[in-house]
Amino acid sequence: MPLAIPVELYEKLAEKLGKETALEVVKVFEEAQKQLEDKVVEETKKRKIELRDELRKELATKEDILLTRQEIEIVRQEIETVRQEIETVRQELKGEIEALRQEVKGEIKVLKMWIIILGILMVALNQNSLELLIRIIFGNIK
Repeated sequence: MPLAIPVELYEKLAEKLGKETALEVVKVFEEAQKQLEDKVVEETKKRKIELRDELRKELATKEDILLTRQEIEIVRQEIETVRQEIETVRQELKGEIEALRQEVKGEIKVLKMWIIILGILMVALNQNSLELLIRIIFGNIK
């Protein structure tokens, strides 16, 4: 908004310098004022841009927050995937452990039968042990 020169100042300039010179002085004054105002506007815009850039560097923008939320969601999905994989491995291990238990139970049964068979064979093939067993079972019958 240009600052107008008061009429009294113009009249005094016109008296001292003449109308043409006074008009030229007023025009120069108004041009200088306009240039100063333009410079102020330009500097203000420049400062605003600098301030905005500084704030963007220092503060999180909505885009930054959105990107961070997306990254958090990706990490959550990865965690869930790992949990599911762990659960799958856990179930597989339980199945394998149960299969091993069944196998060991079967092996134990076979070992018990072999012990019994070997015990019977030892008794049957050893005359002294057969007599001892008969005495223990039936007592000392003569």
